[in-house]
Amino acid sequence: MSANKKICGLAVAGLALSLLVATGGARPQSAAVQWRSLNSQQAPATSDKTAEQVYQNIQVLTSLPATELDGVMEFMSASMGVGCTHCHTDSWASDEKSAKLATRKMIVMTRNLNKESFSGNPAITCYTCHRGQHNTEPQPSIDIAVNPAPDVTLPPNRSPALPSADEVIARYMRAVGGEAAIEGLKTRVSRGTEVTTDRMTSPRTHPIEIIQAAPDKLLIIRNNPGGVALEGFDGAKGWTKDARGQHEITGKELAVTKREADFFRYLRIRESYPQVRVLAKEKIGEREAYVVGASSREGDRDRLYFDARSGLLVRRYVSFKTAFGSIPEVTDFDDYREVSGVKLPFTIKWSRPPFGFVRTFTEIKLNALVGGARFQPEAR
Repeated sequence: MSANKKICGLAVAGLALSLLVATGGARPQSAAVQWRSLNSQQAPATSDKTAEQVYQNIQVLTSLPATELDGVMEFMSASMGVGCTHCHTDSWASDEKSAKLATRKMIVMTRNLNKESFSGNPAITCYTCHRGQHNTEPQPSIDIAVNPAPDVTLPPNRSPALPSADEVIARYMRAVGGEAAIEGLKTRVSRGTEVTTDRMTSPRTHPIEIIQAAPDKLLIIRNNPGGVALEGFDGAKGWTKDARGQHEITGKELAVTKREADFFRYLRIRESYPQVRVLAKEKIGEREAYVVGASSREGDRDRLYFDARSGLLVRRYVSFKTAFGSIPEVTDFDDYREVSGVKLPFTIKWSRPPFGFVRTFTEIKLNALVGGARFQPEAR
């Protein structure tokens, strides 16, 4: 029996792959840290500890670094199109739900298939059959049987000549207002709403204010139903503060917060991405965009999409590796408007399955007076 048939047969029999048990597994805290933090009641996962050393009732993900468990949870959730409650109860260590027991069997099965047939490489994953759906399809749909695809001979592909990376970036710089206008920027204050989504709850909308100061200070203020939630970066340290108290941001979350605090990250592309290369011309919705492969200062490999007509940056795409497979992260920039001589996006959509947010700004002010103390948690 082929690998795919084995997987689909077990899935149809009820062994649906989902989230593995972990006390305090990956639960979203806020959009700014992009949902990667573990439950705040658990001990922090350090790089030298395994999952079973940090969490309770880990049975098949033994030896997995504890810091990688949240990525595994995100990958399985996105592959299945389900949330944490598909497998978990309020007691995260509980084995009450049968889906959790099925998960362990499926993990063992896919590991064995990859070991025996693919030299241990993750060629077979939960997404192989599930494709974002809870149930799999073990046979072709009736539409394929009744209406088979016609035999069409496609003409040879003649791709048009692409501009150089220097040309794409220079055009973008002109589109946003030019180097002189960017050079004069010191602060940015953005106000509007944020709608957060995930697989576990209904979309939630709350007011948001983002205060930034060059080169790398950040304060995000959210007015949630449970009170005001703050996230900040003072140029060296990251922190969060809400009704539960104040916490320092460390590890991977700190790297994410530091990147978000980079005032000029998408205004000075050449500084943020020293190595760039035009890869293709693709469509995003109804508009065409030049795809630029870009290596960041931190070593990340991003894809930046620049509108072929306006020259503006419309998408950032990056793929993050987990122990089970890769997760795509997409940030879309839309509704550009001119603010004091600089064009800025008033709508930002971010998605890293199974989570996402949409920020819609009603007001953006540049070079407003912002005191440095605002970025310190002690000042709040």
